[in-house]
Amino acid sequence: MKIPKGKLPKSRMNVLFIDIEDMTAAAVGCYGNAIVRTPNLDRFAASGVRFGRCYCQAPMCNPSRSSFLTGLRPDTTRVYRNRDPMDQLLPQGTLSLPELLRRQGVYCINIGKLFHYTWMAEKQTSAFDRLEFCDLPRNYKGVSKGYPKHLEDELHLLPKPRFSYSPDPALEKQLVELKTTRDKIWRKAKRDSKEWNEARAMFQQPNANVFGDSGLRDEQEFDGRKARMATHILAEMAREKKRFFLSVGFSRPHTPLRCPKKYLDLYDLDKIPVPEAPPSKDRDIPPVAKRFGVNYDIFNRQYDHPVTPEVARKAVLAYYGCASFIDAQIGLVLDTLEREGLADHTIVIVFSDHGFQLGEHGLWSKYTLFEQSTRIPLLVRVPGVSAKGAVCDEIVETVDLLPTLCELLNMAPPDNLEGTSFVPLLTQPEQPWKKAAFTVCSIAGHVGRSVRTKRFRYAEWRAKDSVATELYDLAADSWEQINLAHDPKHAARVAELAALLKAGWRAARPNRRSRSGAGRIDR
Repeated sequence: MKIPKGKLPKSRMNVLFIDIEDMTAAAVGCYGNAIVRTPNLDRFAASGVRFGRCYCQAPMCNPSRSSFLTGLRPDTTRVYRNRDPMDQLLPQGTLSLPELLRRQGVYCINIGKLFHYTWMAEKQTSAFDRLEFCDLPRNYKGVSKGYPKHLEDELHLLPKPRFSYSPDPALEKQLVELKTTRDKIWRKAKRDSKEWNEARAMFQQPNANVFGDSGLRDEQEFDGRKARMATHILAEMAREKKRFFLSVGFSRPHTPLRCPKKYLDLYDLDKIPVPEAPPSKDRDIPPVAKRFGVNYDIFNRQYDHPVTPEVARKAVLAYYGCASFIDAQIGLVLDTLEREGLADHTIVIVFSDHGFQLGEHGLWSKYTLFEQSTRIPLLVRVPGVSAKGAVCDEIVETVDLLPTLCELLNMAPPDNLEGTSFVPLLTQPEQPWKKAAFTVCSIAGHVGRSVRTKRFRYAEWRAKDSVATELYDLAADSWEQINLAHDPKHAARVAELAALLKAGWRAARPNRRSRSGAGRIDR
């Protein structure tokens, strides 16, 4: 199949790459959540392709980002944990997405978080021509202009925030003091040393347990400023007629789950249900799969109160509020793209690095292989190419993003990529595609590896002297509460999926006939 000719030559296409932290697909309206309000994402989905089965390669920031920004999987990047130094572990000669784009002559801009930490990706981050709202690499030769003066002036006209962390005076005082102590230690400690990390946790852990009203207006929020910076830069690009790649990294709904009150007020607590998949109904799930009952972000070890059903519902409401807040910021950026006449020239990709547990199995945040942590929203619009309002039910993975952009932009892909371009699905989203997705999770001395087909998920958790296995039939058990791995009736299925897990991603690729239809946008 030849891909139809786009409105502009492929060589002149821009890219808007919107990466949301910790957004589970289950908390987006167009993905079937009837409570959460995400009108801008829903509207955007109607203009492009919504991928209903997109999975990340790792349910935590650093390994996921190291994967989708290189087109390599965690077993190749060797980045399994947030602390793993990506730039020291990648195979020699690995080129990341911004490095490939720079070679193509595209003006590359990043706002906010893309790589997990700049100091773990200095070579890769240095490929950007312009960096805003993120740490700069050492000896950076690009541009960082800072927040525009007219936007800064508008901020000064707004009422000062009522608090920094919590409306509770005692909690506010505690967190302010902890942050002051942390910053004092950080000024002397070596980055990523034991002392540095202990100081980080000293503030981050209690701060993550505070959720609800941020006391800020949209314009004062870090994500609100990033969105407004993006609108400013898009207007610049339109005036200068410069071909660009713009990545915008939004931090919410990563913890702490705080946002402007007006987004919380969109929801009625009485209509927020208690979390699905209560632990009391879990059957034969190995403890490691549930992090041995430990939460690392919200409701972590420093949370001194029981997580009652009401508290859980309040946390879900806060997460939904954050999702609605980010939706509004994305709306600002997408509206600017239209207003500046760039929409017909720009490929837009909206996705998340991984998902988020909202109390299922008693778990919160990421770091699991359950569906809520690994399945993410992926919305793609390619002017003149992608079907409008189409839903693709085929399996894709975030590792596929880089090869897909290589094909769309006519960039020669590195020869070691481990993802598959999903360009054919943009015009024929119903065609058969991958057999399965593969995800890795490293926690508590165990490495879990999961294979997800359309119906089943099989996982193996390996430690030095033990192996724990899981098998779920998601057609009958959508919340993955009944582990069938040790049921003799399912022995054949276990053997089949264990073999697929061992064979790996190459055994799950689309057949040659499906992939042979993939062409590039004609010149």
